Amino acid sequence: MLKQADSKGSKLFSSTLPFTTKAAMRKTLVASSVATVLATVPNDEYGQAFDHWAIANSKTYATEEERESRFNAFKSNYIYIASENAKNENSYELGVNAFSDMTPEEFRATHLGYVKSVQRFQGKNLGVHEYKGEALPTSVDWRSKGAVTPVKNQQSCGSCWAFSTVGAMEGAWAIASKQLVSLSEEQLVACSKQNHGCQGGSMELGFQYEEGTQVCTEKSYPYTSGGGSVGACQASSCTAGIPKGGISGYKTVASNMNSLMSAVAQQPTSIAVEANLPVFQSYKSGVMTGICGGQLDHGILCVGYGTESGTDYWLVKNSWGTVWGEAGYGKLKRGKGGTGECGILQDDSYPVATAMDEYEQAFLDFQTEYHKTYASEEERQSRFNAFKSNYIYIASENAKNENSYELGVNAFSDMTPEEFRATHLGYVKSVQRFQGKNLGVHEYKGEALPTSVDWRSKGAVTPVKNQQSCGSCWAFSTVGAMEGAWAIASKQLVSLSEEQLVACSKQNHGCQGGSMELGFQYEEGTQVCTEKSYPYTSGGGSVGACQASSCTAGIPKGGISGYKTVASNMNSLMSAVAQQPTSIAVEANLPVFQSYKSGVMTGICGGQLDHGILCVGYGTESGTDYWLVKNSWGTVWGEAGYGKLKRGKGGTGECGILQDDSYPVASSSVVV
Repeated sequence: MLKQADSKGSKLFSSTLPFTTKAAMRKTLVASSVATVLATVPNDEYGQAFDHWAIANSKTYATEEERESRFNAFKSNYIYIASENAKNENSYELGVNAFSDMTPEEFRATHLGYVKSVQRFQGKNLGVHEYKGEALPTSVDWRSKGAVTPVKNQQSCGSCWAFSTVGAMEGAWAIASKQLVSLSEEQLVACSKQNHGCQGGSMELGFQYEEGTQVCTEKSYPYTSGGGSVGACQASSCTAGIPKGGISGYKTVASNMNSLMSAVAQQPTSIAVEANLPVFQSYKSGVMTGICGGQLDHGILCVGYGTESGTDYWLVKNSWGTVWGEAGYGKLKRGKGGTGECGILQDDSYPVATAMDEYEQAFLDFQTEYHKTYASEEERQSRFNAFKSNYIYIASENAKNENSYELGVNAFSDMTPEEFRATHLGYVKSVQRFQGKNLGVHEYKGEALPTSVDWRSKGAVTPVKNQQSCGSCWAFSTVGAMEGAWAIASKQLVSLSEEQLVACSKQNHGCQGGSMELGFQYEEGTQVCTEKSYPYTSGGGSVGACQASSCTAGIPKGGISGYKTVASNMNSLMSAVAQQPTSIAVEANLPVFQSYKSGVMTGICGGQLDHGILCVGYGTESGTDYWLVKNSWGTVWGEAGYGKLKRGKGGTGECGILQDDSYPVASSSVVV
């Protein structure tokens, strides 16, 4: 029967998967006849152990010959593991793992990869870290201090050097910035040309590359070289986890135990070891000692040190996944003398992370939150400069206690006010007003007005949309007003097409601007398309040919029977908005509008109208009366795409809101 424990009682298998019948297990493992399987893998301790292991590790093989070859490798490893575990003097335990069907030669060829550079780091070599006699902690574990990301897996690629480099940078950056960010190994494997990808490399050359560029996040540039094939460098399109200059250089560590302890007490440290012997391949737990020499071939990360059962150890993070060792970690004897256990004291180094100032940190957070990438370092610097200016302005405005609004960083914070105005406004008052069915002026007649209105709660407002980098605000305001009018008339809320107006309303000028009244004039003479059948495609600033003839009608021709303007006073606009959502024009070309986050905007602009939006209600907040407006800059702006403008300012109103307002009239006679 299968012997599952050695003389010390430690199990070779961590899995408790029960045995099934011999034939059933083997039928699962390989698509060949049971008779053939039985002929090649014996029904003894090793054959049963192999079956048990293969099921636990989901191993299948293409041919019976391959399966037999893997069994032979497994048997050899199994016997070696049992013999090592039978030695009472060992402070470590071995066990079968996902690599147990590989020969030591195969494993070395695919899972190591450290190659010491002929010429050491040519970047900012910041000297040698040496022990200066300072008091050293008795134990260190950077995992508990939030400076170590989860264990990763290099798979069948000799990229251990990249994982060690990245682990050291993750730790250094977490300590400097107080943020733990998982960084990209693929960037190093594919882009660090002084190294050799899956064919090996060194941590120092890795630091040299990263010192000269932004370090990508793992999320934006994930690892894809695990199969041994490396693609082209794609770092230019990634999100920065550490900005260029964040890694300002590196230090080597003097080749003695106290210096490495001092370095590791300061931060996680890249180390090189000899890992080409079977003990490393099959390590399960405990402290490895007396297992190897100093022929360095594997880069790992030292994340701490301590003492276990009287044996001092170095705590190392490997890059072979959590199936290896103690959930991906291992312990090497500390205090061996000479070059240390497995040569651990020979070639150690760590990167120096330069802590960012408030603005760089805020910009990095902004890039991460809004998935911002830039084509070149020059572009990034330009965007950073714009961001910094906006950030300072936002902070200065928010510091004013008298403001009834709050500003905040949003997706537009890397744009100058001039750039933002050029791409996100677009209202142009028509020289000649609406020539269709002008149904007069809406004026307040003294009727009782509600104290508050919110058409969102009445089912007359579609979700917030996004005009993107196209001056089509006028189209979004026009459509929003028609959606509301039609919902009230037909009792059906239908999302209508802005693209129809942008591409087909020739009295307007597409992404170069237009007016809501000219929009109503166009729609009064045609069927209004649904958004679903004629979706918005002009967000990049380029407008295609009109395709309204093939769309589905959201409002039939004649459903919009005309429009009304609104008299330029507060009560008339309140009366209009109490009746239905109303198109309004405002001045939005000042930074407050660009960075608005919440509250009631007041005293922020004049009456030079340049932006069309939709008034969907009004109310009072903390004693300040407001107009509730739906913008067309997506949900990243304001209060999930909505804003509040002061109501009751007098004159032309806050930002000129009372100057040029109108709404369409939906004809109930054609409601379908």
